[in-house]
Parts: sequence; C-alpha cells; structure tokens
Amino acid sequence: MRFDFPSQPGAGIDPAGGSWVAVSTRPLVPLAAAFCVGIALEHALALRPAAWTVGVGVLLLLGACAWWGRTRRLLSVSLILAFAGLGGQSMATALFGDPAHHLSRIPEAQLTSPIPLEGWVVGPPDPRPAEVRDTGDPERTRFVVEVTRLRLGETWMVATGRARLTVIGEPPEAAYGDEVRGSFRLRRPRRFDNPGAFDYPAYLATQGITLEGWTREPVEVVRASRGSTILGAVFDMRSLLLRRLDAAMPPPEAGLLKATVLGDRSGLSPEMNRAFLDSGTYHILAISGLNVSILAGTLFGLFRLLRASPRLAAVASALLVTLYAALAGASASVIRAAVMADTYLLAVILDRRGDLLNSLALSALALLWWNPRFLFDVGFQLTYLATLGILLVLPRTAAAMEVLPRPLRWPLQSVAITLAATGMTLPILASTFNRVAPVGVLANLPIVPLSGLITALGTAASALLLVTPAGLPWLNHLNGWFVDLLFWIARWFAAWPWSALQVYTPTPAMLVMYYALGAACLLAVPPATARVGQARHRHWARWLALACGLLLVLQVMLRLYPLEGDPKVHMTLLDVGQGEAIFLELPGKRRMLVDAGGVPGDRFDIGARVVTPFLLHEWVGHLDVLALTHPQADHIGGAPAILRGFSVGEVWSADTPSSSVPFLWIQEFLRERRIPHRILSAGSPPVRWGDATIEILHPSSGAMRILQRGGASSSRPNDASLVLRIGLGDQAALLTGDIEREGEAALLGHSGAIRAQVLKVPHHGSRTSSAAAFIAAIRPEVALVSVGYRNRFNHPHPEVVERYRAQGVRLLRTDLNGALSVELTRAGVRAWGRRPGE
Repeated sequence: MRFDFPSQPGAGIDPAGGSWVAVSTRPLVPLAAAFCVGIALEHALALRPAAWTVGVGVLLLLGACAWWGRTRRLLSVSLILAFAGLGGQSMATALFGDPAHHLSRIPEAQLTSPIPLEGWVVGPPDPRPAEVRDTGDPERTRFVVEVTRLRLGETWMVATGRARLTVIGEPPEAAYGDEVRGSFRLRRPRRFDNPGAFDYPAYLATQGITLEGWTREPVEVVRASRGSTILGAVFDMRSLLLRRLDAAMPPPEAGLLKATVLGDRSGLSPEMNRAFLDSGTYHILAISGLNVSILAGTLFGLFRLLRASPRLAAVASALLVTLYAALAGASASVIRAAVMADTYLLAVILDRRGDLLNSLALSALALLWWNPRFLFDVGFQLTYLATLGILLVLPRTAAAMEVLPRPLRWPLQSVAITLAATGMTLPILASTFNRVAPVGVLANLPIVPLSGLITALGTAASALLLVTPAGLPWLNHLNGWFVDLLFWIARWFAAWPWSALQVYTPTPAMLVMYYALGAACLLAVPPATARVGQARHRHWARWLALACGLLLVLQVMLRLYPLEGDPKVHMTLLDVGQGEAIFLELPGKRRMLVDAGGVPGDRFDIGARVVTPFLLHEWVGHLDVLALTHPQADHIGGAPAILRGFSVGEVWSADTPSSSVPFLWIQEFLRERRIPHRILSAGSPPVRWGDATIEILHPSSGAMRILQRGGASSSRPNDASLVLRIGLGDQAALLTGDIEREGEAALLGHSGAIRAQVLKVPHHGSRTSSAAAFIAAIRPEVALVSVGYRNRFNHPHPEVVERYRAQGVRLLRTDLNGALSVELTRAGVRAWGRRPGE
C-alpha cells in the first residue's frame, strides 16, 4: 500500500470504479476498514481502553521508525494497524468509559420503585396523532432526557446519561431544552433474548440512551434554554412546520409528506407502512442518503444557475443541508446522510479531486469516531453498503450503457443502481428483517424519482409555510396529489404476487461466503478504466467466484436438509416475557411448537416480533404440530402470526373452549385452511416420532368439569392445560402448561410414569403451583421457568424458588438466563441459558 498519488498519467484508476492494486488515490479506504475491524474486535473481546492505548502507542512508534528509515511498506502496515487500534480504543471508551455518576452505574436493586428525577429534553418529543392511535390506546408522549439529578432513597444525587421517558395520559408541553421533573419507573432496556432476536438495548445505546421509564403522574415542565440555542430555534421551526402541514393538508397526505420531507412518521397509517414495506420502497419514508443527496444536488445546481462559483455553491449547499438535517429531527440516519453529503461538498470547497470511495470512507470514519456503536446499527450498515455497491458496480456497467440509446440508458441505469444496492444489502436485510422484496427492483423505478420530486416540492412548500400559515394552496394541493400517487404506486406493486418474501436468517459463514463471492465477481469484471494486462487476475477471480458460489449453495443445502445424527430431542424455551412458547426438534426431522406466547391487552405481537424471528433463525418453514396448552392470551396470543407465516401440519389442544378473540380466530382459520385440529386428553394414544415418544398426561376427558367447579382457584382454564411428556429412552421432559394445585394433584394420580429429568415449571412459578409433593414425584434434575422480567405477578414466587432449591433442583429462568435450551439424549440431559444469570 502507498499513501502518495501516482506519478504517471493513467497509473491511477477511475474514482468510482477502482482497482484493488491501486489504492494510492484513496488512502482513507483501508484506514476506515481497519477502524471498523478494531471496533468489531473490541465488541468481541471487551478489552479495557488502556490495552488499546498501549497498542496504538507501540504501532505509532513503529510507524515513526519506518518513516525515519524510509520503509514505506512497514509505514503503511503500521498506520493501518494503528487505525484498527484507534477503532478498538474508541469502542472500549464507549463501553467502559462512563463516569461514576452515570445512569449505567445505578444498581439494579435501586430500579424496583419509582425514582424522582430532573433533566432536560434533548430532542423533539415523539408525537402520537389521534388519527393513527388505536381505539382505547391511552395518550402517550415520549421524549429523551439528559438526566441531571435523581433521588435514590432520601438522597438527591448528581447524574449524567440519557433516559427515554414515556408519559401516559395528559401530554406535557415539553420542547427541546425544557427542564422536566417527575417520578418515573425506570429500567434498563431489555431484549427478548432469543437466537435471532432484535438487539433493542444496542439500538438505544447508539442514541446514548441508558435507561427507559414511564409514568402516569403529572410531569412538571419548566421553560428553559438548555442545550444549543441554534438547535432550539430549528426544532421550534420544525414543530411549527408539522402543525402547519397538519392544518394545510388532509391527515393521510400530511402524514406521508411529513415522513418524506421532515422524517416524522407518526402520521403514517398501518396500511401505508405495509404498502411501502411489501413494495420494497420503505427506504423513501426514512430521511436517508437518497433524500439528502437529491436535496444537495438540487441546491448545488440552483446556486450554480445563479452564477455562484463552485466553492460558494458548495458552501451554501453544505450549510443548508446541515440545517435541513436538524430540521428533519437530527436522527442518526439524517446525520449520516448529511455527513456523507457534506463530505463530498467539502472536497469541492477544498478544490480537491473528489474520489467518491475516499469521500465515503472519510464520512464513515467521522461518524464512527464520533459514535463507534454506529457500526452495529442496521441503518448505518444499509446506508454505507448500498452506497458502496453503487460506487463499485456502476463503473463496470458504464461501457455497456454508453452504446445504448438515451431513452433506454436511464431506466437501465436505474435498474443497475437498484440491483447494486440490493445485492450489497441483501444479507443485512435477510439477517435483520427476514424479509426481501423482489418487486422493489421495479417499484423503485417510478417511486424514487417521484419521491425526489416530492422532496423538492415539499421542501419548497415547507419554506413557504414558515412565511405564511397557509403557504401556497395550489402547491399544497400539488404535493397532496403527488403523495397520493406515490401511495397508489406503492400499493399497486405491493399487491403483486411474491412482492415480499419471508426468508431465513443467513449464518455468519454464509455472509462471509456471499461477500467473498461479490468481491470475486468485482475482480473478475473490472471497470473499463482499469489497467490492462490483468487477464490472469481476472481468470483466477472467476474460478474464485465459482468456488464461493458452490460453497454458498452447499451451506444453504446443508441447512435446509441437515444430516441425521444420533437420536436426540432439542428443546428451546423462548424468552417471550410473561408468556410461554417452547420449540422442539425431534428425531425424524420433526418440529413442534408448544404455545406461541403473547401479551394480553397489548398491540405488540409476540408471535410476529419474537417467535417468528426465532423460527426463521432456526430455518424452520414448516411445523409438524402446533400445540396450544390452554386458551389464554399469554400462551396463544402469538398463534395467529405463526399460522399466517408458516405451514402447520396439525394443531393440538385440550377440550377447553373459549370466547377470547385469539381462540375464535384460530378456530376459524383452521376451518378455512382445513388444518387438522386434534382434541387430546389423558386417554389419547402416545405419538411416536422415531425414537421419541410424546405422551398426553392431562387433562382427563372430563376436563370441562374442572372449569365448572365453584372454587375460585379453579375458575380459570389453567388446571385443564394440556400436559405433555416428551421421552427419549430413559430421559424425559415434562411440559406442564399452566396447571396449578388441582392439575398437579390429577397428575400425581396418573397411572403412567410422570418422572422426568426436565420439568417446565407449572404456571410460571406461581405460589399456587409447584407443590412440594409434586416436585418430589417428578424428581427433576433441572426446572425451567418462563417468566417476564420484573413482572407484576412476582413470578416465580420466592416460596416456589425455595421449594426447588430445597430438593436440589437446578433452576433456570428466562428473565435471568434468556432463552433456555435442553438437549435430551440416551446418555443424559444437558441444559443451558443464553446468559449465565444475574
């Protein structure tokens, strides 16, 4: 590697195309790559900042020696490794550099009761317009606060760090810079800790948010001018614009225009979100590189038409782009886009040759130095990978495009851009969202230019709304017409068959092989401006691409059709909060889901948001059985999403009818799709899959009589839960649903074997379950509890925990250990959690 510019004409390469052997025109590319590697290493190794500081110092000393001795290659290697060390050091500082009074240092035990706090609002509050709020949903206002003081016990303490707070009820009139005081229930952000789960705490960490809290009590707001005066004025302007747009246009049109111009998606209806998701064009609803680049190019061209010099036009455009970023909410995605645009405009201001890859690397370095956690943010990954794909692919199509007629060139270039961006981001989309939209390649052709036109006209309309409350009525109507057209096109493409596909989560090895295949293809097809005489390299690159493609296909086939080993039963008790879902893999490649979780009375769909990502991570497309132990929402609330998203061989349940909405929906869906529904009881014959046996131990055929008794504790369907015993040789697992004392007593009177090495603790460990006699009869080695973190039921009850400990049973809990895994083999049982516990 060399850090000087080529001295011979033609020794360089096309700025947007590039050659892997001529990096002298873009020295920042390897440095940015090394910085990313350092961040990733620190994320994996969790070293302290001092270790990285020492390493960077040694490498810089080595580089100085290399410079003194004119050893150019050693200098290059030292600088690259030093930047890797700087990346690791920045990430280590972010992970371990919080001061003693930071919110992250608050002991967990202090967060169990409401905490009075003071702070100031660091961004525009998140609005929730009535037009998009579900009926009966209480009014909520959410904002991020820089905490300055809080009270622990009787002592007020100085604090630093950010908390995302939600006020339920009458919304406080809070704005950027205002001070707020109130009493909030605080907690550390939690994730549903399953394989393939969205990392919610990491997402909030990229925004500097350490705690989240909520309150139903009034919050005191004190008008203040904390923070930046300029940002305060810009955010006030943003609030004014949002109000005037709502007044000037009908709600659906205003909601879509606010999303495309100001990044405020609170006015989007569920139908709008679904249409843009299924058409593969959702990216236009988030202020990103597309919107900002269109605006920057428009502004630069406008200033040049006004006869401004290139430097003056670039300065004015950069200032206005930065102002627009703040006006659009200053979210992470907007800041990324503005930094990328301003970086390229900076090259124009400095009158430097604008290498696009170098500019891309510089903007990435700046953002990651500011916040190294951005590297793990999916928005950052999608933005930079899509841009990188376009910059690498377009120069390789330039020669072919030049010979085409002009009417064909633009649409084919648009298709090439979409394919390049899609190809580079496809693994990230599959890994994060388990969803791809093939129709997006065509849908982006009309939608991208139309959204660019809406961005330009919407920005002009917004500027006029700042001058006069009504703006220009004809311009508002024109924007409304274009917005309606945009929505209609998105709905039309979304209605196509196979417009959006649900896909499995690729493994890390597949990701490596996919990008290796892409790199080999780029090497095999160099840009038209690359050096001649590289035929041998291209020849080997083609063979490498073929090998990577074959290995990728082989990995996919082995994942779809795994090889059979020794018979075993693998069971996963998912972390679904205060609910239950158990996934089983049995001999003969059989797969079974027992319950599907759910949150009563909440709009968060556990089935779609938690269970489905897990199943796709495990490459499950078909379930042989969906067993529903009893018709309560925390067990069957997620079942509709599972039935809609996966093929199911048959459904098992006990004879416990219910009038709940999920239960009635499931019954209707099974009839409509003709999915067999088996009503099971203790007299049902066992089911044998290979060497595994599934026995139905409970309820008896007269289970409904349990529900009709007069006792208060038996007035619920818990004691009529379906109880299954999964056996493999001498090893067994007992799945007990939500049975309580009566159900346990019925099991103790069962004529068959109920002994099991693994016990799923009944009814989440409630005080009315897990009697000492029941535990003694089962004699489990390990007991698994599905329970929500800090749940209001106090599950598992301390008395129940003590009963298991007294009998020497190892207890694993989803709230402390995350998803719990059990492996049954003929040799014994192995059980573990994703976390060691807290």
